[in-house]
Amino acid sequence: MLTKVSVKGQTVIPSPIRELARIKTGDQLDVGYSGGLIVMRKRQPLTPSRVRSLLLAGGNLPQITANEERNVSKAIERVRRRAKAS
Repeated sequence: MLTKVSVKGQTVIPSPIRELARIKTGDQLDVGYSGGLIVMRKRQPLTPSRVRSLLLAGGNLPQITANEERNVSKAIERVRRRAKAS
């Protein structure tokens, strides 16, 4: 489906997409950009049951190794050095 962006940066989500995503008037959307894609997601309120399910799902995440932690720290330092240089 095709949609346009207005001069104000607004666009219309076509009704078939809104229906599939169950987006209604007044709903909030999270908008992000990743790998050349603009991603929109309906924001879900953090109810106690949602928090519980998120916490339980987090228990299945793999543990970070010391080597991965060092790699992340090095990457952060590189970004910080670049930011200071510019």
